[in-house]
Amino acid sequence: MKYRYIEQIWNNVMDVEEEALRQLYTFMEEADCIIPYGSGRSYSALKIPISQYAKIPTAPYIITPEDIGFPGNNMYEALTILSKRFKKILLLLNSGSGTSEEPFVIAEDFRRFIKDKGIKSYRIAAVTSNPDSPIGEIASSNGVVVKLKGRGGERVADFLTTGIMGDNFELGSLMLFQGLVKAIYLKNPEGIKDILEIFYEKIIKVFLKYADSELYNKLVEILARRSNVYIGGRGSAHEAATMLVIRLNHIKYAVGDHVYRARGSNTPRPRPGDLGILISCSGETPSVIRWAKSFMTTNAFVVAVVGKRDSSLARIVHDSMVIDRTPRQYVPRDFYMYVSFLLSPLPIELIERFKKMGLVLPESILRYYHSTVE
Repeated sequence: MKYRYIEQIWNNVMDVEEEALRQLYTFMEEADCIIPYGSGRSYSALKIPISQYAKIPTAPYIITPEDIGFPGNNMYEALTILSKRFKKILLLLNSGSGTSEEPFVIAEDFRRFIKDKGIKSYRIAAVTSNPDSPIGEIASSNGVVVKLKGRGGERVADFLTTGIMGDNFELGSLMLFQGLVKAIYLKNPEGIKDILEIFYEKIIKVFLKYADSELYNKLVEILARRSNVYIGGRGSAHEAATMLVIRLNHIKYAVGDHVYRARGSNTPRPRPGDLGILISCSGETPSVIRWAKSFMTTNAFVVAVVGKRDSSLARIVHDSMVIDRTPRQYVPRDFYMYVSFLLSPLPIELIERFKKMGLVLPESILRYYHSTVE
């Protein structure tokens, strides 16, 4: 397979220390409240599996600092209230660098509350590429830090081999957390790496089916034209869409185009020649179907990523990619992880297409357009 970065991600996941992984499993399973947090794509990579954890009937109470019901202006205030309800609260952080400002501030508040109140049953867990980072050190002294390697120190990157920017850590952590959630659902702490191996085999099958298909090549062709892109979904599909929006926008914005979350507050009407990518596991999400119908009236090219070939969404759009899933109530869905992996080469393929056209976009340009607040 030409996308060697997928193999690198797999090797990084397999290199994770099993004792630390088992400790993280225990903290997640025993907690009666989990507060997940991160920044940018790392946050989406965490929220996708945690949203699936919430589907399990025995799942803990899960709340993020952005939720309307978060009880406080900061983590310390929130814990003052949450501590009256929960005995075992886990702050779960995902940060490749371990230096992201907002997750660090939240971790500092959490640590300060533990110290002030002397509550030993509250834990901080972090997945990071740098255990010696500020976030890594806080987690290490108050719970567990799991080291997951990122891309490495390559300065001039062959993106097909290394992935682009934070791909390796972000997709690797998504896979890791999804494996933990699935193991908790199956009550099988010893089988985490077996579950991850099943994931990897499925990812390879999905790539072989679609990543060099006529449809995939058509998507890259449209992206290489002067076009705006609209990507959307609801719930976990929204987070999978966000992961692609963030990375693809770095490239399209550099050439004067835009990538939008479908139906966002600043989303303009698509034009003929634009591209829409809609994600829905069931293919029956009412709002996503409405978006598809609306996009189709504009003569934009619309493709869906769905879990059912004969779904309503798949029948409406021009074409679709199907990751066969049979959604079952109370069962965590792996679909959104597979979608995130499947769509991850689009920015890389776009860079390669531009290169063939004589336009070279070095990674320094992409970093320039990267958000300074992630």
